[in-house]
Amino acid sequence: MKVLAIMGSPRKNGTGTKVVREIESNLNNRGDVKVEVLYLTDFDILPCRGCFTCIKFGEARCPIRDDLVKIEQMIEKADGLILVSPGYVQNVSGLMKNFMDRMAYTNHRPRFFGKKMMIVANGGAGLSKTLDALRIAIGGPEVVSELQYMQLPWPTRPKAQAKKEKDLDRATAKFFDALMENDMQPSFSNYLRFRFFKTASESAKKWLPADYEYYHDLTEYYYDVKIGIGTKILATISMNVAMRMMRNMAPWPEGEMSNEDAKPEV
Repeated sequence: MKVLAIMGSPRKNGTGTKVVREIESNLNNRGDVKVEVLYLTDFDILPCRGCFTCIKFGEARCPIRDDLVKIEQMIEKADGLILVSPGYVQNVSGLMKNFMDRMAYTNHRPRFFGKKMMIVANGGAGLSKTLDALRIAIGGPEVVSELQYMQLPWPTRPKAQAKKEKDLDRATAKFFDALMENDMQPSFSNYLRFRFFKTASESAKKWLPADYEYYHDLTEYYYDVKIGIGTKILATISMNVAMRMMRNMAPWPEGEMSNEDAKPEV
């Protein structure tokens, strides 16, 4: 079993590395798991230009040519992922955020299915918000374990240290069990997300042709899996409610305007 740890800290000898080594040791105590550590600071990943090309026309059309492709290839070869970022101003580090920006297309067209992901935020205050960002960093892998690892710049009580070790052990065990089970049954939220994007891709095919091409031939889900009838019914109800709430975001036919929209502002 191979796990790729993607490190968002500019420091290679900081808390994030320490935590990953502890996770690796913990995993090895449970089974044969090899952890490869990837430091984003070692790779040439240029800032996203915000051109929207990857979203609209597909990631292959991105005008930037750098090391992101190498990282994607490393992700493909891994069975599991660990995303690690220090909490900077209650968010991910700049390195991790840039990586997330360049991977934004996976939030429209997920990939790397079947991979289990553990997310780790280390530092002081705001680690829950850092985890919120990491949770949507890559579309496709299933987040199965989360860890907030508090590391303050001063000594803390032995009780606090014991709690950190217990939390790490619990989170690692959850990650390991998910790796071994390799269950690919999607959660309801992931299925609902699929339904939403497939529907949206039909409505916005003129503006988002890559999404339309991606979803056009998909029926049940992103990959071959049986979806229960109850899940489908609940998703349909939820979709109807969501679409009504988001109707102002839907594409509007060019050159057409309702009488209400035509009224001048007073």
